[in-house]
Amino acid sequence: MPKSHKKKLRKIKRRRKNNNLGVFILVGFLACFIIFVIIREPINEQVGKKTDTVDQKQDMPSRSKKRNKKEGKILTHDKKSTSVSDRKALGTNQIREEKNTPEVAIVNTIGKLGIPKSYYRKRNTEEYTIYNVPIDKSIMDLVYANMIFKGELESNGAKFIKGTDNPGKQTLLFNFPNVPKQYQINIYYDSELYKNKQTRRTITLVVDDFGPVGGDLLEGFLALDKEICFAILPDETYSVLTMEKAKEQGRTTIIHIPMEPIGYPEVNPGKNAILVQYEDRQIDKVLSHFIEQLPYCEGVNNHMGSLATTDEEVMSAVMATLKKHNKFFLDSRTTNISIAYAIAQKYHIKSYRNDLFLDSPNISQSTMDAKLNQIIELSNNNKNVIAISHCHNFEKLQYLKRIINRLKAAGFTLVPITEIDKYNVPEIL
Repeated sequence: MPKSHKKKLRKIKRRRKNNNLGVFILVGFLACFIIFVIIREPINEQVGKKTDTVDQKQDMPSRSKKRNKKEGKILTHDKKSTSVSDRKALGTNQIREEKNTPEVAIVNTIGKLGIPKSYYRKRNTEEYTIYNVPIDKSIMDLVYANMIFKGELESNGAKFIKGTDNPGKQTLLFNFPNVPKQYQINIYYDSELYKNKQTRRTITLVVDDFGPVGGDLLEGFLALDKEICFAILPDETYSVLTMEKAKEQGRTTIIHIPMEPIGYPEVNPGKNAILVQYEDRQIDKVLSHFIEQLPYCEGVNNHMGSLATTDEEVMSAVMATLKKHNKFFLDSRTTNISIAYAIAQKYHIKSYRNDLFLDSPNISQSTMDAKLNQIIELSNNNKNVIAISHCHNFEKLQYLKRIINRLKAAGFTLVPITEIDKYNVPEIL
């Protein structure tokens, strides 16, 4: 084939390729345009509908006014004309706002304290919103109620300004963010209001570790309520003296028997402790010596003994001796797995169990608050609560004095350990 003819064929092919490319571009452009139109039309329709709806709503007042003018009435927009969905939205917003109001926080706190709605009162002055909240003395003391109010309201954004403390009444003052008025909470005892609800609450207090303690510290503890029982370590300098002074007061004393703890000998229970390796005759000899030394003591409790009180053979030997000498047993419960109380019952010995240690882990204000709360909770299910403290120093004496005052303020009666059973008689009798 001549070269000139080949060149012509090449040009025709190039033109066809160029023409095909143009066709493809044109088809693509048309497809995009069609898609755009299809998408755009529903949007326009929706916008148009919205615009029409808005226009109709804007025209509604004037039309309704014209229509009602003929009827001699003129209607304006009010809550009734609000749509259902708008009302729902409005209600939800109002609920959200109400949840955040100071009033809701205060009322919720009152509810947590178990105070019926009909008992508290609210009133307003120019400067204050005042809540008068009566407290059931047999359920809690004012310090506890004060602590709950401060904790709850501060967690809801309130700022505590100041508080005043008068006999039988405390006043707390709070600020809330973006609220011009201050909130005053008056908490006070109202025995008349709660007189039909009050129940007798009793507590027995035992103070451990007397014997090494003498002088002014001993005299300070002897000045406490005579219902408080002293647990005396034997073979110590002031053991017999403490027993004799307590006897003169009519105070109950018990022997605080050293027993082997977990970790012995690194953890030392003191002189003449009862060890798990002892045979029955050795245990009887040690206990009989203690009883002879402290004859006015009416019972015993264990000092340490987190290991000994879990050993059935050791506890059986202890109870056999106590039964012979007609002494009762108080399980200090220095371990949660103690079997001492159960063994004492098997031997038909009068026996008791400690419910809590008042000064453990420390004697801080927070510990005192927690212990008081625990005692109140225990008293809801127990006719009497037994608690143990210690006499090591003046700080523990002052701590015990404060907690006794708070227990009395909360409606508790101190009961000697020897009289617990007298308070367990059913009320119907």
